[in-house]
Amino acid sequence: MKMPVPINVFRVFMQVVPRLSVEPMRYEDIAAVQAIERQVFASPWPKNAYASELSQNRQASYIVLRQEGQIVGYAGLWRVALEAHVTTIGVRAGDHSKGYGTVLFAALVQRAYALGARWITLEVRDTNDHAIRLYERFGFKAIGRRRGYYTDNGEDAVIMWSDSIHAPEFKRSFMAILNGLDVAGVGGGPSMEYPSA
Repeated sequence: MKMPVPINVFRVFMQVVPRLSVEPMRYEDIAAVQAIERQVFASPWPKNAYASELSQNRQASYIVLRQEGQIVGYAGLWRVALEAHVTTIGVRAGDHSKGYGTVLFAALVQRAYALGARWITLEVRDTNDHAIRLYERFGFKAIGRRRGYYTDNGEDAVIMWSDSIHAPEFKRSFMAILNGLDVAGVGGGPSMEYPSA
């Protein structure tokens, strides 16, 4: 006579992977990041740049955006004194206009808060209207220009700065964007208090 097998023997354990998630960039992500970079930028970073950033630059912070486990975007910044400087942001070709840039940029702003920065700066191609509109949505303003900044075609870079990221108006605007996102790894917003130090 066969004995009944307890039902828990048949329990199947599944790992639930969120549809979208923001995570720290790891060494094993570099090949996928570089593949995206070659798709979307005329002058990708040198082959060893990300490995060097991850292993040697203590002021650097890099993230990836995964959709069902696959990397669809990446971004990074450096903390320099009280400034967070955006070094790169890219979304896989074919996945533009899906809001992924907004997710990545919101995650970078969160990282700037975590690092104790007061301002965020970046450069963007003069002709990249889509990116400029994204940064303006976050409250960034064009404050200058770097002539011939991009070596592939000599295009100018627009220099953009945030107001103080601790100013109440910046925080309210950022929270409005953040509240529209439902992505694992993009948490709550900053404290609404202005830091004293």
